[in-house]
Amino acid sequence: MNGTAILEHEFFSSIGELGYRDKSFEWIIWHAWRSMEQLAADPRAKSLPFMDNPLPTLGMMISYLLFVLWLGPLYMRDRKPMDLRRVIIFYNMFQVLLSGYMFYEHLMAGWLQGYSLTCQTVDYDDGPLSRRMFNLCYVYYLSKLSEFADTVFFVLRKKQSQITDLHVYHHSLTPMEAWILTKFIAGGNATFPNVINNFVHVLMYFYYMLSAMGPRYQKYLWWKKYMTEVQIIQFILCIAHCINALVSGCPFPRFISTLLLINASIFLVLFMNFYIQSYKRKAAIAKTNESSKVQEVTEADKLPIEETTTTTTSTPTEINNNSIESMESLLEKSDKALPPHPPAQKSLDSSETSELSSLEEPASPGCVDETIADYSLQTELPKDVIESTEGLRQRIVTLEQLQFVPEPPSGVEELAK
Repeated sequence: MNGTAILEHEFFSSIGELGYRDKSFEWIIWHAWRSMEQLAADPRAKSLPFMDNPLPTLGMMISYLLFVLWLGPLYMRDRKPMDLRRVIIFYNMFQVLLSGYMFYEHLMAGWLQGYSLTCQTVDYDDGPLSRRMFNLCYVYYLSKLSEFADTVFFVLRKKQSQITDLHVYHHSLTPMEAWILTKFIAGGNATFPNVINNFVHVLMYFYYMLSAMGPRYQKYLWWKKYMTEVQIIQFILCIAHCINALVSGCPFPRFISTLLLINASIFLVLFMNFYIQSYKRKAAIAKTNESSKVQEVTEADKLPIEETTTTTTSTPTEINNNSIESMESLLEKSDKALPPHPPAQKSLDSSETSELSSLEEPASPGCVDETIADYSLQTELPKDVIESTEGLRQRIVTLEQLQFVPEPPSGVEELAK
């Protein structure tokens, strides 16, 4: 008679002796738990924190769900996302080191010390390797509690889109699985999924760490999509391992093997769905976007030349309109104040020429249209001529030529060079 049959016999015998019809449902559940604990629990787990009964772990799981699904989003609703980049980098670094340590310990405490891949029972003796594996299972349980921080960071950074059903299901369920492992089956076949999980978590948290370190490291994350494929392979291996234990007559508890099989199958379906939705659909969307871009370029090539010409000549028109209007107003005022043909100016001696040269305005570095500024500078018109009626007229003609004539007037091309 295996452990499960003994548990059922003892449980129903004790309930019958005490008269289960006179007991409350809570009493029956509690008595069933104590009977199962006496028959199947590892006595080494009794004195460890959170291991006496499942209520502390259940309380932490419920608190996690309340914060992630309700309290956290409510608290952050009217607040800005928190900048937790450095905290996340150190947290992921810690998880990489912790997962690497547990992977190494799983190998050295059992899987490289004579564990069988086909069937391995639990060693409840308090020998060195058995104690080492038990302590490792408890560390594994604590690590699953620490992974609650993954979702807490998403909430505080207001990344609700990343809190998927798969994410919540995974993080809320694994602590209880690890608790059952430590309480009842700290070793044997039950640790096979842990070995693979630790290896996957080394890669996964290393990827998260690089992602949090900024854009400089994005080029090193080309292997992102392979992470989901590695996780899918992980669950396929776990399913195959559990099926082998069930069909080969392995003395490892069939009830535990069945639970592990169901759990791995659920995760496989969820991760397969995530893989298809995230990568296959994104590839189809990218292909559609590429086709639309090609179509837009083809339609742009068919645009008439007149439309392109209009587009390219509109900018200088807008720039020059204000200058021409202001100069025309000045011209009207100067026409009223000055005779139509001003007297010829006397020749300037060298001293007056040098004085006028010192009064010329330099080119403005903040000019809107640098072409116009360069052109007006290279004409080298004296200041008194610019301020005269003829000077204003010459400026208007120049601006009109630059604005409306497609080809530059004679002499402008040479000046521009």
